[in-house]
Amino acid sequence: MVRIGQVEQSKNERKIAVLLNCHYDSWPTSSAGSDDLISCALMLEIARLLSKAPQKLHHDVVLLFNGAEESSLQAAHGFITTHPWRHDVRAFINLEASGSGGRELLFQAGPANQWLLNAYLEAAVHPHCSVIGQEVFQSGVYPGDTDYRVFRDYGKIPGLDLAFVQNGYWWHTEFDEAVRITNGSLQRAGENVYSVLTHLLASPYLERPAEYGDKRSVFFDFLGLFVVVYDVKISHMINIVAIFIGFLVTMARFFQDRNLYIRAFVEYFAVLTSMVAVTYGMTKMVAFLYGTLQWYTHHWIAAIIYGIPIVWTGYATQTFFTSKLASYQILKFSDCLESIHLAFIAAILMIFTYYDVASGFLFALQLLPLIRLIVPISKETQKLLIFPLWLILPGAAMLVYTSEMLISIFIPIMGRTSSNPEPIVASFIALPTVLIMLSLLSFFAKTKTNREPNECGLKDFAYSISGIFFVMFLIVSVLSAASPSPFRYKYEYPTAKRTQFFHVNRLMHNRDGSIIANDSRLYAISHDYRGAEDIPFVKSDPEWQEIEPIYTHSHFKDIPYYFPTRARIDNRHIRYRVSEEQTKFSKPTKITLNSKKQTSKSEIEYDLSVSGFGQMSVYMVADPQWIITEFTALPVETYKAAPIEKDTSLFLFLTCSSPENHCTWNFKLVISLLPSQTPDQEKPLLIGAASHYIYGPEMQSKSLQQIESVIRDNRLHSNQWTITPSSWNTDLVYRYF
Repeated sequence: MVRIGQVEQSKNERKIAVLLNCHYDSWPTSSAGSDDLISCALMLEIARLLSKAPQKLHHDVVLLFNGAEESSLQAAHGFITTHPWRHDVRAFINLEASGSGGRELLFQAGPANQWLLNAYLEAAVHPHCSVIGQEVFQSGVYPGDTDYRVFRDYGKIPGLDLAFVQNGYWWHTEFDEAVRITNGSLQRAGENVYSVLTHLLASPYLERPAEYGDKRSVFFDFLGLFVVVYDVKISHMINIVAIFIGFLVTMARFFQDRNLYIRAFVEYFAVLTSMVAVTYGMTKMVAFLYGTLQWYTHHWIAAIIYGIPIVWTGYATQTFFTSKLASYQILKFSDCLESIHLAFIAAILMIFTYYDVASGFLFALQLLPLIRLIVPISKETQKLLIFPLWLILPGAAMLVYTSEMLISIFIPIMGRTSSNPEPIVASFIALPTVLIMLSLLSFFAKTKTNREPNECGLKDFAYSISGIFFVMFLIVSVLSAASPSPFRYKYEYPTAKRTQFFHVNRLMHNRDGSIIANDSRLYAISHDYRGAEDIPFVKSDPEWQEIEPIYTHSHFKDIPYYFPTRARIDNRHIRYRVSEEQTKFSKPTKITLNSKKQTSKSEIEYDLSVSGFGQMSVYMVADPQWIITEFTALPVETYKAAPIEKDTSLFLFLTCSSPENHCTWNFKLVISLLPSQTPDQEKPLLIGAASHYIYGPEMQSKSLQQIESVIRDNRLHSNQWTITPSSWNTDLVYRYF
């Protein structure tokens, strides 16, 4: 930790500081090039520049190099809740990475405090930001968390969250090395952070933030050219006006020719429904033929297998309807389609506005064609096809730009998402494609088809849709045959399958204290939807089996989870086999009952201890008739009672640092009997403790080393073997109390 500021200062003068934060710890098996050593290097250079700067610093800078971010953000929490400098911090800049290189994205700003966002927009040399990123991240859709949340929630201070988000394939893997960081990324990020920081230090924002008010903003960069920012209240006003005009125009045209309008309404939603249905059908076809992730390495494949059928289907459906129109109806019919589309977009925008979602600006841009309908424009100009197309272009361009950004961020994430990724990626392709196709329906209606009306019947339409699926079946089949695996190993740009391998010593006890199992197992875990059977040696070796838990009432299923990720890992993602190698640990994991007290007929209080390696996961499971109602780490003078959700189970993540890398934890636990339930067991509480040897001489057994060696040798020659493993030994103990 470093503090740079004024040497001479009045004792009565309150110090003000800006916090700059990075973390130098890493995922156990990662080289940490981007996450987060690149940020630490950036901060070291900023420290050098500030310490030698000739100008007098108006305020202090605190540079926090924290060493416990990967262990549930503990270092940031420790600083912001206990360190004396925390009281001086008025704002912070958090530097993170969920990828490697590229443009760093400002994806969170605030809460509120418009002055802080203004400082970024005014000073950043190469601004890159989007309120979409903020809302997506805070919604929980994006799997991750940063120190930003800790500073915001526990420190009650505003900040900026900057992260490298491109090339997420290498995040938390052996491939996160400096050699793969995009050229120019560090320079670009450094220029941005240094400029914003010095701007903040010289501005009145820090001294009198209340004068600038708390405002929420809509902010985004337009096609990477410039940044747009405006107040959410202004956004609501713009949205309401656009919504009103959109509905008004639609109603006016409806009363001009109801029959034609109803016909246009049917066509519009038939086209929309057909495009959505074909997209859904394609997700099923791809999953059936290939097993998902075909686009994982080459993103353009997603555009082909989802974009082409959407465009084809939309045009075929539109042709089916408009071919039956009389020539004198076409222009009016085209106007009806346009107004229906604008009303549809206005309805979507109304929902976004009602729920106060700032990302609705994307749909507001789709309503730019309203200008042509409300602003006086000469008839000659209106007749020009290029004019309305120019009004559609900004909204369409932003849709494509935003979709491309989301695809480049989320496709690598699909490699660590256990649910079916096809609907998600298909949605990223479908949203811009469908909306652009719908906006062009009025133009398509004006074009002349080469088909005769008798060639555009229902039978011909069915042939067209069947042809779409047949052609796409051939395309997907050819791609599948040419490349059976979506993963690629290329030293400069590897896109590998994410896996974990645990070598687990198990000591499992029955309720009477007898030992049920005392053995050693190897666990193979796949983090993507393709599952553990996609690992070559797991698929080919019948000794790798599905999990059969001993403690069937526990949703942890005897698996030694490092984090509580049971919801993301089901039976298809994990296999085990018995290992002949029995790992030995210098200090075995222990669970000790210090006291057990029946405080009432319906309540039992436990005093327990667990001891083990520096990183432990503890699993507490009460019998179905009981729930865990209280938990407190001891001594109570040091730890506050933890607020918990009353449930039948509880997951604890424990981490400590000591010379021996071995710690003992004490805690008090209370379980309560559910109403109208009768206890049927003397020991209704199951406790499991897993020591995770994520570093040190006891980290990997010979069996794990052999697995990693086989993977690294084979992935040079086969895409199916392109795997990146995270592996360590685990000591697992379960006991009833």
